[in-house]
Amino acid sequence: MEPKLIELTSLSKKALSFSETLCSKAEALIKDCKTDIDSVEIIYPKLRFLWYELQVQAKSLDRLKEIAINQTNSLKLYNSNKEKQLAAIYEELDKVLDSLRNKIVNPAIRKSALTLDDESVDNPEAMTKGIEGERTEREGNDKVSLYDYIDEISVQDLKRKTQEEVTNIQQFQSVSSNIVTQISAHISHFRTLFNNCPIDLEESSVAFLQEKSSIHEQETKVMAESLLSLARHDEQVSAALKSCQSNAEMSLQLDISVLEKDTRELPTVIEELKESLQIIKSTSEEISVRSQVYNASYNEAVKVFDELDAFGSKMEEIVAAIKANEADFEKGRIIVDRFIEELWNLIGWYEEFLKSYDYLIIEIDRRQCVGEQHIKLADEFYAKLESLYLEETQQRNLFFQMHGQYIPMDLCPPIQEQPIRYEIIPQTSTKLPTIPPKALAEAQANVDKYRSSAQ
Repeated sequence: MEPKLIELTSLSKKALSFSETLCSKAEALIKDCKTDIDSVEIIYPKLRFLWYELQVQAKSLDRLKEIAINQTNSLKLYNSNKEKQLAAIYEELDKVLDSLRNKIVNPAIRKSALTLDDESVDNPEAMTKGIEGERTEREGNDKVSLYDYIDEISVQDLKRKTQEEVTNIQQFQSVSSNIVTQISAHISHFRTLFNNCPIDLEESSVAFLQEKSSIHEQETKVMAESLLSLARHDEQVSAALKSCQSNAEMSLQLDISVLEKDTRELPTVIEELKESLQIIKSTSEEISVRSQVYNASYNEAVKVFDELDAFGSKMEEIVAAIKANEADFEKGRIIVDRFIEELWNLIGWYEEFLKSYDYLIIEIDRRQCVGEQHIKLADEFYAKLESLYLEETQQRNLFFQMHGQYIPMDLCPPIQEQPIRYEIIPQTSTKLPTIPPKALAEAQANVDKYRSSAQ
């Protein structure tokens, strides 16, 4: 047992000594790296300021050019698209207007409109509202079709205003094209300067240092834990050896399987320490290279910045020109879109007017049918009430024949009352026209189509 423990102790101490050497090297590397880190932290803010100022100007011009190009392309496509859109709108508008012209108002409805007195209408305001929502005069003789109930003058005026706004937007295209040409010339000059300047600070130095320091910290922690583990193992092996040497009988009961297992893992731990040391070394070299690059780039960046700083005032002029052109275009576009929306809404309104006329035919017939049902029910109720009245009259006459002569008049005067008799009197009458079966069938067929297409 003792020879085995002596062997384990020897291996443990060698491993511990070697690991301490590796940790010392790692500590020295990290200490030396601190100088490079300090250098990067000092130079980076200055270099970053210069670099990003240059990048801001370059990217600003790129964005301005992109905006100007998009603006130009939008203007090129805008008029073409709007002309197509307007053509489609005018086609739909002409189609619905033709449908209104061809939709002849049923003579019965026209006649009822001519003969209807204002005093007989429950809601005269609603009856005198046209499809445009404006009060109209009841000139029935001139209103033969549904087209006669609309005002096309306002439609033509809306079309004219829309076309004028589309035409006005065309002048913005040449302005935008000139701006693109101007920006392109400046960008070409910028690119020439940047190609001669080997500056690359797209990666944040703070993030870089944090990442590398985190690696240092992580690997240092790993090495420290490994060193602590080796030291603990050495203590355990030494303690076991000491116990064995001091008490021979106890050594027979001592279980060193765990110590043997840990000793077999010593090479693995040493390799992990070597790997951590190599990572720390590699990371330190990256930081050193970054420090050299930053210092070399700073002097060159100062030269480029001085030359490009002159573009500042010119960029302001370009920005102002783009904004002004964009504002003018946006203002005109909003007006055109609003006019187009109004045209589509008007088309939709007229289409609903066409549909509603067919529903009006159906509604008139429905009300007529309901009126007929009311009359039928009233006749039936009246006949029942009249039958009850006659029956009651007979019963009262029979009573007086048998008992009337024996009852004094002042005993119960109300007994002389006549039977109650009811009348059914309608509160109002209708002046709705009677729709011919053919017109009703056509309207019903149209309504069925509307409902089918809506599903």
